[in-house]
Amino acid sequence: MRKQRLSIPANGGLAVKDAVLRNLETKFKYLAGIVVVIFAILLIRLWVLQIMEGATIMVKSKQNQTRVIRIEAPRGIFYDRKGNILVTSRISHNLSVVPEDIKDKPEVITLLSKILKISEKELREKLEPNPKLSRTPYQYIPISKDVDPTTVIQLLEEKFNLPGVEVEEVPVRSYPYKDLACHLFGYIREINDQELEAEKGKSYRLGDNIGKTGLERTYEDYLRGVSGGKNFEVDIHGRPLRLLENQDAIPGNNLHLTIDLKVQAAAEKALDDQMAWLQKYSKWRNAKSGAVLALDPRNGNILAMVSKPGFDPNAFVGVMPQEVADKIYRNPLHPLTNRTIQGEFAPGSTFKPITVFSAFMENKVTMNEKIYCGGYDSIWGKKFKCWIVDNTSGPRSHGLETVVDGLKNSCNIVMGELSRRVGPNVLAKYSRFFGLGKPTGLNLYPGEASGLVPDPEWKRKNTKEKTWYPLETMMLGIGQTYLTVTPIQLAEVYAAIANDGKVYRPQLVSKITSPSGELVTKFNPQLMVDLQISPSIRSVIQQGLTEVIGDGGTGSSAFQGFPIDKYPVAGKTGTAQKPPYDNSGVFACYAPANKPEIVVVVFVEQGGSGAGGAAPIGRKVLEAYFNLDKPVADIASQSSAKATPTVTNNTEAPSGSRKPATTLTGTPASVPSTENESNEKSIPRSQD
Repeated sequence: MRKQRLSIPANGGLAVKDAVLRNLETKFKYLAGIVVVIFAILLIRLWVLQIMEGATIMVKSKQNQTRVIRIEAPRGIFYDRKGNILVTSRISHNLSVVPEDIKDKPEVITLLSKILKISEKELREKLEPNPKLSRTPYQYIPISKDVDPTTVIQLLEEKFNLPGVEVEEVPVRSYPYKDLACHLFGYIREINDQELEAEKGKSYRLGDNIGKTGLERTYEDYLRGVSGGKNFEVDIHGRPLRLLENQDAIPGNNLHLTIDLKVQAAAEKALDDQMAWLQKYSKWRNAKSGAVLALDPRNGNILAMVSKPGFDPNAFVGVMPQEVADKIYRNPLHPLTNRTIQGEFAPGSTFKPITVFSAFMENKVTMNEKIYCGGYDSIWGKKFKCWIVDNTSGPRSHGLETVVDGLKNSCNIVMGELSRRVGPNVLAKYSRFFGLGKPTGLNLYPGEASGLVPDPEWKRKNTKEKTWYPLETMMLGIGQTYLTVTPIQLAEVYAAIANDGKVYRPQLVSKITSPSGELVTKFNPQLMVDLQISPSIRSVIQQGLTEVIGDGGTGSSAFQGFPIDKYPVAGKTGTAQKPPYDNSGVFACYAPANKPEIVVVVFVEQGGSGAGGAAPIGRKVLEAYFNLDKPVADIASQSSAKATPTVTNNTEAPSGSRKPATTLTGTPASVPSTENESNEKSIPRSQD
């Protein structure tokens, strides 16, 4: 069969050819345009990368090539005034793991969980990244802190079978004396989210420790050092190849405290021993808390600060067992409360020197005037009672007394009469004159309570019973009613008397030095006020206070055998009441009376009278200060230890006042109305 041939005219072929060429040209133009656009985009991107983001990319590139392992800095050391180390840092072993190295190796998971004595499930949970922490691949994450030595040895023995597992040496806070001065030192703990936000710009990160209370918190910025680091070159998987740079950590600055370790330890032991004896051998079974504060009246340096019950700051380092947490946070005695600056107590008869001072300043009494104590006083038909009425082995009244006798005998009738003469507003004025009712200015976190100085105006504004009764004026004069003080406030009152009216701001730190010993900051004594107490008035008050400790005084039994000829003591016993609780014992003193070097204040909550419950503790503190006690061979081993105490018998009859003190938190109890009481009903009295 013959094929038919298609013929195309010559001019028609040219037309088709032109059409094809035009089509190709159009496509080429489109393609060229696309190529131009692509190149333009590439050029713009290249410009952005090189010019706009070049520096950032360079940093990221270097970061991808290197890894920095942080080296924690040890916190500064605490020294006592004689150079003894009180708080330091020790070397701890922390376990860190690279999850990428062991996640797919079940044999490593099994071995590591066995050594750590945790389940494989728990270990795998620890390996999961924390969303709050930024992390790059092959970066170590902490698994366990403060690993015990036995576990460390096991980990090192199995090192070649545990790839990606690292045991690091890190500094950890150490309190070698355990609960000694725990409220003063405070404690550290891991920083929380709120603190992290508040401390922005200070290079903190989650997992870091920060001071929470006490000196650890107050001087955090000084104590915290500067972290160092090791810079490694790493491969594309983030695994270290070689060390490029090693920057040592810089330890924190050191605090040189005014505390005397020997006096502090003696005060701790004396309070522990006395409370243990009272609980076991007396009717004061609830004597389980108290405070002791000692300071130098010449400069305000605090020599000892004790608050019981306390806690071991070491418990806050690392993971706290639940039973330990319960003993601290669920304890009804509130062991975290620093009673020396936050406890608010009625001062009882230790307030009486202010009453005497007020009467002399207002010319309401003379040095030789005698006031009669018949055991009772009467006001508005009510009997105001002196403690001696309950004396079962001697007189039931003091008879005629001068002001000095009134202090020596702690006579409520004399003090009640002086209070009635000057009135409540004058008593309140001179109480504030001595610094009561406001913080002393001590720089210690979380701060001081203010105490309370009541007067008629205060009662009108703050209680349902608006009227201030004359009886309340007399009760105020013996340290009762709504009146409350902190131990450090009372110490400042006695420091003023001891130091001719000069009152220094109490302080705990004398200087701060660098790790190399260079001076960073020095804290000189700060004279807050000179009360300019008349020498004649001070002489009368001091004579009365020294006779308290001498023969026949209310504090004499506690100081039997003490060398008062060499170290004369001026002191005052007192007792505060807050029904339905037991009486609390109070004692304040300074010595030597003729050239004072130390003031001591003691509060024993529900510890009975000041003479029998608190004064023996004050004596022990003075013995330690004047080196009259036996040398302390091992203070650390005695911290928290209980021993059989040496106490003196209280020869005074129990006494006290139903007028309430305040609770530890300072909430005043109500004062009962005196308007409708029977004339036969005597008003209870402050006991000593």
